[in-house]
Amino acid sequence: MRSADSNVVEAEKPTIAHFLPWDGIGGVEIATLRIIEATRDQFRHVAFCKPTALELKDACEKAGVVVVSYVPPEPSVRHALRYFKQSLTVAREMKRLGVNLAHCSETKATYHNSLAAFLARVPMITHVRSRYPEIGLRDRLGFLGVAGYVFVSQDSRRQFALRIPDAKARVLYDAVDITEPQKASVSKTLRKELGVAEGATLVGMIARVNPQKDYDTLANAAALVLAHRTDVQFLVVGDNSVVEMNREHYRHVHKRLVDLGIADRFIFTGFRSDVPRIVSALDLFVLCTHREGLPLSILEAMALGKTVIATRVDGIPEVITDGVTGYLHGHEKSDELANAILKCIEHPDLAKKVGDAAREHCRRTYNSQVFTANVAQIYREFLPS
Repeated sequence: MRSADSNVVEAEKPTIAHFLPWDGIGGVEIATLRIIEATRDQFRHVAFCKPTALELKDACEKAGVVVVSYVPPEPSVRHALRYFKQSLTVAREMKRLGVNLAHCSETKATYHNSLAAFLARVPMITHVRSRYPEIGLRDRLGFLGVAGYVFVSQDSRRQFALRIPDAKARVLYDAVDITEPQKASVSKTLRKELGVAEGATLVGMIARVNPQKDYDTLANAAALVLAHRTDVQFLVVGDNSVVEMNREHYRHVHKRLVDLGIADRFIFTGFRSDVPRIVSALDLFVLCTHREGLPLSILEAMALGKTVIATRVDGIPEVITDGVTGYLHGHEKSDELANAILKCIEHPDLAKKVGDAAREHCRRTYNSQVFTANVAQIYREFLPS
């Protein structure tokens, strides 16, 4: 139970409202929870979640965050009155909670909630986590009142369709805690639980099964790898059932694996909350993607000393130096991905050297102390004076 003094201290902190636009839990949601955890001593946090985001609301509540269930306002000229009323409802909720700054976890949240922030007279910042080289006129209207933009990489800022003055733009790299990998005996038990054959090389991808992620290239690369070696299995950790788009794409991916005759070499776990434990049990970490700002999953794998093989797009080359702290393959180049996987399997000493270098790179560059200070500075810069 909190003391009266602790409640007073909590009330005196500036309040940050986090707007989360999706039903499931993926990179955006995990990154938001990390920001909350990093800055909870300095700020009070509330999370605006959709009514259907049950797992996400549960995760926020477990993190000690005040959760608000709300219907995101739908911008519409044809239904302008409805949009205004929905925005006014959200604005009143922000006022009731004493929100000082609205933080949109993704640009979609900005599109829905910019009018609400304006009506509440609360400054809004938006996180830009991917590549947006084109933004339609209607969508641009949602950015008119944005006070600041937080980009996850220099590349995401460079490719953003809107011209953002330096005074409004910040680049915030994520951070990871450097922890020791779990004991071999623990990983062995986990691999057995997941159905991994004893002695198999386990290649894992941590990402929701979504069209943004390039699972076709992973499937094609896996077929090439398995044509050379039969002692390899592939593990996919990420939502494939909660969000309808992910369910549909999972059906597409599964059909592709069946057509290639390798469906039995893939294990899909769905969403898991013990990702670091699973990453520790991997031999190799891959990330195939069509577009990406700067994926936290890569940093988490590097911090555990895993050899990472990822697509050379957007902000990923800002984190990985090819052949030094990981391996990069061309977009949709399944042969390059397969060759990198086989190289790591056949030259384990080299793969370990690259994984060790990746871990040290994270220790020096992406540490949580710098991350916490940077987030707090951004919040204080955009909080009303």
